[in-house]
Amino acid sequence: MKTVKVTTDNKISIIDVDFDDFRSIQQAIGGHFETVHTQLMTDYFKDPSVIMLVDEEGLIKELPLNPVGSALYQGRIAGDLIFAQAQGEDIIAPDNPEALKDKLLHTFIGLSEV
Repeated sequence: MKTVKVTTDNKISIIDVDFDDFRSIQQAIGGHFETVHTQLMTDYFKDPSVIMLVDEEGLIKELPLNPVGSALYQGRIAGDLIFAQAQGEDIIAPDNPEALKDKLLHTFIGLSEV
C-alpha cells in the first residue's frame, strides 16, 4: 500500500507499507510508533481521518526534529513519519498519497521530493 513519508531532513517520498503488519510500519518509521492527530491536521487536510504515524520514542532517542510533523502537531515531533488514515480501529493507507504529497510540497518551503 502506498503512503507518504517525510524525513527529518525535509525529504518527501511515496513508499510501500503493509499497514496490516506493524513491523512494516516500524521499519518505515525506524521504531515503535504512535498515531498523532490534531485539529490542525483535520483543517489542513480537510479530512478528520488523516493521521501521522511517528516514532513514539523519537524525543527520548534524541532524533532530529521533523519540521513538517512538528508544524502539523504544533509541538515537537522527532524522527521520520508516515501518513495514514484511521478507519475505526484500523490504520489504512491514505486514499490519494500523490495528492497528499503534492499538498505538502506546496505548503512547506524547503521540502523536496526524493
